[in-house]
Amino acid sequence: MLLAILQSMTSASISHISASVLLLCLALITVSPAHGQKKSESKDSTESIEVHPQDSPESKGFYIESPSKTSRIRILGSIRLFGSNDFFGLSGGTGFSLGEIPVNSDYSGENTFFMTANITRLGLEATQETGIGELFLRIETDFNKDGNGFRIRHAYGQTNFLIAGQTWTSFSDIETLPNTVDLDGPPTAISKRTVQIKYYNNFGDRWRFRASVEVPSYSVSVPDTLSVEPVSQSFPALAMNLKKDWNIIGVKAAGIINPISARNLDGSRVNLLGAGALVSAKINLTKTTEILFQGVYGSGIASFLNLSGGQAYDVNFNPNSQDYELTRSYGGFLAISQKLFRNSLDVNLASGLVNFRMQDYYSEDAFERGLYIAANVFFTFNDNKVGLEYTYGEKRVKSGDKGYASRVAFTFYYDF
Repeated sequence: MLLAILQSMTSASISHISASVLLLCLALITVSPAHGQKKSESKDSTESIEVHPQDSPESKGFYIESPSKTSRIRILGSIRLFGSNDFFGLSGGTGFSLGEIPVNSDYSGENTFFMTANITRLGLEATQETGIGELFLRIETDFNKDGNGFRIRHAYGQTNFLIAGQTWTSFSDIETLPNTVDLDGPPTAISKRTVQIKYYNNFGDRWRFRASVEVPSYSVSVPDTLSVEPVSQSFPALAMNLKKDWNIIGVKAAGIINPISARNLDGSRVNLLGAGALVSAKINLTKTTEILFQGVYGSGIASFLNLSGGQAYDVNFNPNSQDYELTRSYGGFLAISQKLFRNSLDVNLASGLVNFRMQDYYSEDAFERGLYIAANVFFTFNDNKVGLEYTYGEKRVKSGDKGYASRVAFTFYYDF
C-alpha cells in the first residue's frame, strides 16, 4: 500500500514534499515559545545527540585535563575485526551491497571468504571553555578506504548552537538505524557524512531542530559512447530535520534540496534540483524492546542510499531527448531490537526495500528493486562485543531478471 502511494507520486510532488518539510521545520522553530531557551542537554560526541548503534560507548576513553580544569582531551579507540562468508557471488566487503549482487552471472554461485581489521577506529575529542561558551572539537578516523587507506569519518568543531566540518548529514536519523554487523545496514538506512555548516537547537518539551548547508552529493551517468567534460557543482545542498520525543516514541521528519550540475554535450552547464523527504520513528515498547522505522522518497538522492557506485545514479542522460533527468527512488525499513540478560545480549531483525522508477531508455541491467533482510545477535562482555549475523538480499533489474545473495558475517569490538 505504502509503496503504491509512493510510486504514484510525481517528480514535482517530491520537491513540494521536501519544501514542505523544510518550511514546517522553520515554522515550528520560529513560532515555538520555547525557542532560544537554554539547552538542558550536555554535549556528547556529536551533540547533534546522534549516536550510531555501532559507535563506542561514551564511558570509554583516556582523559587529560588542564590544571585549571577549563580544557580536557579525550583519546579513544576501538579495535575492530570483521569477517564474512558469501555464498552466491558477492565479493566480500564490510557492507552488504544489493547493487553488487550478480544477475545472470557465471560467478553467481561462487563462495567468498573475507576478513579485515580496517574498520578499527581512532578518535580525539577536545573541550575548551571560552568567553562565548564551551567549544568542542572531534576527529574520528578508520582505515576503511580502498586499499586499507586512512579515512576521516568525523572532523568538526562545535559551539552551543553551531557545527562546522564533516559529520552526519541532516537528511538522516542516525538514532533509528538498526544495529547490524554489516556496516551499512538496509539500503535506505541513510548514514552519509558530509562537509557542512549546521545550526542546531534543542527547545521546548524535547524538540530538536537541525538545519545545514552541505556539500551536495551527486552521481551522474553518461553513456560510455559519449565524451563529456567534468563539471564542478554550482550550489550547496540544504537539509533540515525536526524531531519530537515522547516517553515511548520519537518521530523525525527530514528534507533535503540537493542541486546537481552536469555538462551538456555542447559544453554548457545544466543545473537540476534534486529533493528528498524522510520520515522515521523509534518506538520503545518496553525498556528492552524497540521498533525502528524509516521511509524515504525523492529524486536525485540515490547517492545517499547504501548502494555501491555504478549501480544507481542521481542523474541519468537521456539519449533520446539529449537531456539529463533525475532518478526517482523510494523505500524504507522496519526493524526490531530486543535486549536480554541485563542488556548483555542484543537481538536484532531488520528488513528493507528500495525501488527505482524505470525509464524506457535505461539499460536492461539497470537496478530496479532490492530486498534486504538481516538477523543478528550481539553479546557484550567486559570491554568487548561480539556479533554474528545472517543477511539475505535480492536484486531485480529492469529486464525482470533477479539475483540472490546470502552471507554469514561476524564482528569483534574492543573499545578503549
